[in-house]
Amino acid sequence: MEIARKTDYALRMLATLATDPAGVVSVREVARANGVPYSFARSIQHDLALAGIVENSRGANGGMRLAVDPREVTLLRLLEAVQGPLALCGCDAAGADGGPCERRGACGFNPIWCNAEAMLRSFFGSVTLWQVVEEGCVPRFTGGFELLRPQEGGAVTGAAGAPDKKDSHA
Repeated sequence: MEIARKTDYALRMLATLATDPAGVVSVREVARANGVPYSFARSIQHDLALAGIVENSRGANGGMRLAVDPREVTLLRLLEAVQGPLALCGCDAAGADGGPCERRGACGFNPIWCNAEAMLRSFFGSVTLWQVVEEGCVPRFTGGFELLRPQEGGAVTGAAGAPDKKDSHA
């Protein structure tokens, strides 16, 4: 997964709006404050409005303002509003007629991609716009991983999720 420039710009713009959630700010002002080309900012504004993230107003004092509570909207929702659904691989649509990959059930990598995607969704869903912008918080992974061995019916763990010594082949 790559965070697109459009998403980076959108998050910068939303950070500006989050500092005064009830205020209306012109797109030109937000674009200038965040180093976003104006025409690109207008396109982002349109997409954010379609996603229900911002509300637009016209006129001399027009602009945009947040339509969501920055204390409740997560980075996951914002990312998906701009980039579309978070996905690491196309296994669910790589098969015939856009269906799941025919090898998905027998593929040893599919569970890895699915778990990685779940971790990313959890990571981005664990922090709100307000927490990042106003509180300076960032989520941090502090856990480890388990290496599951289906043939043994158990899990083997080591330091920080590394395989234990009995798993060493190298």
